[in-house]
Amino acid sequence: MKGIRCSSCGSVYTINKAVCPKCGGRAFEEYDLGDKCSIVTYTVLWVTPKGIDRSPLVLGIVEFPSGVRAFGQIITSEPRVGMSLVAKIGNLRISDGKPITGYRFEQI
Repeated sequence: MKGIRCSSCGSVYTINKAVCPKCGGRAFEEYDLGDKCSIVTYTVLWVTPKGIDRSPLVLGIVEFPSGVRAFGQIITSEPRVGMSLVAKIGNLRISDGKPITGYRFEQI
């Protein structure tokens, strides 16, 4: 999974930023977050939004070994805090007939 790191202060993020929230820096470099992560917290949705064919839908926050956290779909039938996952980019839902992609975290 790719992230970005501020060239000024070294802070790491999962999504592109125009300005570093910590130091105000404007230069970033690509940073490899790895693909292993673990669940910090999660919630289970039994009624899902239109375009999502998975029910129940598990959403949560995961943490990479670097300490960076990300939010996304968790693909497992029995989630638990601390569970090891692998991070991927994949289809999340269909909107106006088009697939929407984003973070998916799958059980190892």
